[in-house]
Amino acid sequence: MFDRFIYKYFILAAAIVFGSSFFNNNTEALSLSFTSKILEKKKYITVQGEVYFKKQGGILTTHLTKPFENVTIINASGDMKNYDVLDNTLILSSSALNSSESSYFWYFLNGNYSDLGFSKIGYVIKNTKVEDGVLITNWVPKEGLNNPILNIEMVHEKSLPIYIEFKGAKNKSLGKIFFSSYQKIGTLSLPLKITEIAYQEKGDSTVTSKTYYNPKINKEVNATYLDYKIPANAKVVSGK
Repeated sequence: MFDRFIYKYFILAAAIVFGSSFFNNNTEALSLSFTSKILEKKKYITVQGEVYFKKQGGILTTHLTKPFENVTIINASGDMKNYDVLDNTLILSSSALNSSESSYFWYFLNGNYSDLGFSKIGYVIKNTKVEDGVLITNWVPKEGLNNPILNIEMVHEKSLPIYIEFKGAKNKSLGKIFFSSYQKIGTLSLPLKITEIAYQEKGDSTVTSKTYYNPKINKEVNATYLDYKIPANAKVVSGK
């Protein structure tokens, strides 16, 4: 059975950024269906659902439909509500790490393809080069920034990011992200396939492949989940 704690980390990872400048001027809301396959310790987990982005308040809502139903709502301030539909229970938390502004899609939706928020979290460009028609930039943390990620390599093709690698001490690879299957939605280009590899100790790794489809904007978006209302009688089981 799919572990619900694994789902919590999946949501936070999916969320690998919103505010007053959310989307372009003509887009107030957007939704995408998704299927995510997670491979860990030679076992596959399949997750399906929909994500909803709302300009006002910078709201990211994820409606999980498989393997169980769950609704997670995150705003730009980092306030998160995780609602278990079957149990009618609610988990509340608040952290800048939860913020909808930590989502890669935030930068895509704002047309900011250049750094995907690395400069915002304290990284600066160390060097750039062009190889085989692609632009490669290396990012390092500012002096005094305590972060286990010591180098980020980012690759752009035709101004769109296609690859990111995170490295730690001794140039050890910590993880990689591949962006592909770009599609024009409104005036923006969004990657409809994202593959993430997270390396663990002893050579183990977790591979997550997310495919997005059925994009809808503005009035086409299902208002039920765009403005989802958690039942007033939902039992708060934990939070801070």
